[in-house]
Amino acid sequence: MSSTLKLRSEWPGQCQRLIVKIGSAALAHPETGVDQKKIEQIVADCARLLQQGIEVIVVSSGAISIGRRHIPAEADGSIAYLQACSAIGQPLLMRCYTQAFHHHQKQCAQVLLTHEDVRDSKRKLNLKNMMNKLLEAGITPILNENDSVSYAEITVGDNDQLAAMTSEMMDADGLIILTTPDGLYDRDPGLGDAQNLRLVAFDERFEKLNLAGKTSVGRGGMLTKLEAVRKLTPLGIPVILATFKKDQPVIAALEGGGTFFEVSPQATRKSRHRWLTASARLGATIKIDRGASEAVLNNRSLLPSGIHRVEGSFKRGDCVKILCGNRIVALGLVEYSASELRKIQGRQSQEIATILGHCPSKVAVHKDNLVIREENHE
Repeated sequence: MSSTLKLRSEWPGQCQRLIVKIGSAALAHPETGVDQKKIEQIVADCARLLQQGIEVIVVSSGAISIGRRHIPAEADGSIAYLQACSAIGQPLLMRCYTQAFHHHQKQCAQVLLTHEDVRDSKRKLNLKNMMNKLLEAGITPILNENDSVSYAEITVGDNDQLAAMTSEMMDADGLIILTTPDGLYDRDPGLGDAQNLRLVAFDERFEKLNLAGKTSVGRGGMLTKLEAVRKLTPLGIPVILATFKKDQPVIAALEGGGTFFEVSPQATRKSRHRWLTASARLGATIKIDRGASEAVLNNRSLLPSGIHRVEGSFKRGDCVKILCGNRIVALGLVEYSASELRKIQGRQSQEIATILGHCPSKVAVHKDNLVIREENHE
């Protein structure tokens, strides 16, 4: 039985959901294409976290670099060539992940994304619901940008950015970025006399750092990683930048390795609250009964049965206000349009499919898409 994980002292609070981003350099092998040993080490760490009740979402690079071995190289590196490399590399990469998870009696699932999947509110809601369903079943999602169909103008651009967007979307408690160096240095560690920064304050501006350079097989460098960090730390999501070269890279990072990027002391997810407040649709409200209000305040989803009135016009994925009486209880992203909610308000979840002819969700607003108004907290 594995020993209990001891989170590093800088970690704020508990850890129930973790995003792990793995760079191409960690997974590409010059002879075999895929470094199966490294995948097995990372998956062993994920299995240990799952045993201790920590959900894991993996954002994995590597498909293009793995696929390059199987198709003649092109000097110009055209989009079509990179897409072909990805199409070859993706199944090879996933086969290795699947075998490694099966060794621990665990399952994983492939999730390929484009930028539009994360930007569009309906697709983002579908994506989040699907990944929550996988996590509830104990299955680890393996995410990657869908390079085989993406074009330059619509791609996420780098898996560091995809990891940051996923961390925000899935309300993660932290992000670990596995790369070649063990953390952030004030300049290229290969040049000598580089200083390793073990702890980075929230207000650090990186003005004295030389961030030039990138890994030989990946698309992103240190700059893209720091851009990802700065998207998350204001939201209260800590980030660890650590090396993949250790035998237990994920566990080593959580227990003290690499560089830890502190969150804003004023964060506590208030930025998400401000974002939802700003994006709430004008005049769009759902009025609920006292029982539903108590359920929402106790971190449970809002069911159609607790709704007694729907006001305004809105579509699926919009942010609406949720009221009990004249008091705003929460803000949330709805699973149904206003017209659909009016048809199923006050009804049981098992009646939705019969009434609407479809049932994308059994809830009106999922608990992960709710933000409680601060004045409702004790």
